[in-house]
Amino acid sequence: MRQPTDRAAARSLGFAAVAVLAACKPPPAPAAPPVGWHQEAEGMSFACYFPPDWAKLPEGDRKQARVNALDAMKEQWGGKRDGGMTVEEGVMDDVEVSLLGSPTNIEAVVSQNLEQCRKVAAGGSAEAWGSWVKALPAKLNAGQCLSPLDYTMFDYLEIDTDWQRPLRICKGNKVKVWATTQDKFRLSDKGAWITVEGDANQPTVGGEWPCNIEGCKAGMLVMKFATDAGVVLIKPVGAELIFEAPEHGEISFRINDNTLYDNLWFRNGGITDHAAITVEPSK
Repeated sequence: MRQPTDRAAARSLGFAAVAVLAACKPPPAPAAPPVGWHQEAEGMSFACYFPPDWAKLPEGDRKQARVNALDAMKEQWGGKRDGGMTVEEGVMDDVEVSLLGSPTNIEAVVSQNLEQCRKVAAGGSAEAWGSWVKALPAKLNAGQCLSPLDYTMFDYLEIDTDWQRPLRICKGNKVKVWATTQDKFRLSDKGAWITVEGDANQPTVGGEWPCNIEGCKAGMLVMKFATDAGVVLIKPVGAELIFEAPEHGEISFRINDNTLYDNLWFRNGGITDHAAITVEPSK
């Protein structure tokens, strides 16, 4: 009479073991988030571009993924995807230049773009999305300088022109501005022949001249530095000036004169003087 009881007990133990094993089985792993163009099942009427998990990518793959993400955003902003949002080609160029200057910013921007896309796919305003794209260059470039003066520029001085040849310069750039000193000109029909070093007999300190600080003379080569914040500094150059930019900004140059129309280069036979200007990085 014990045999049936033992069989029933064994059967019960087997069922219990199966139940325990079933209870201990781990839940299925959540599906990996989509990467690339994907249309979510709920609330989206068209596909958006989903970025990868950046932290899980090797450096080489991560760089390529940034390129892919930027190309995808340009495709969408150019009207080649559903969504009804397009921006001007010039705006896209500005955004691309800004992002290529700091490629790591692509990772944040593509995530923000996904949120903008989701809003529009759920019935939001495509115009608001476009406004967000147009505002990107100013946000990305705030406090940055994308055009350091790390090259050499050659030009000729114009003695009848206001500030000429504006050049971008970044904070900390140290540049040398210099000019040839053998070329002569004068500031009026009866004026003395002078060079870029100016008229030693006519200092302009405190006067109504473009350059009126210590060291400034009439007719000399002078430089303007305008910061991105709008602060303007005028510096005497003469034959040479080494200048270190205290902020991001722009430099330009001219001669120190108020009446440019009557200036005249020295001419000897068929040869007319023209002072050459060089702007280059300085150590």
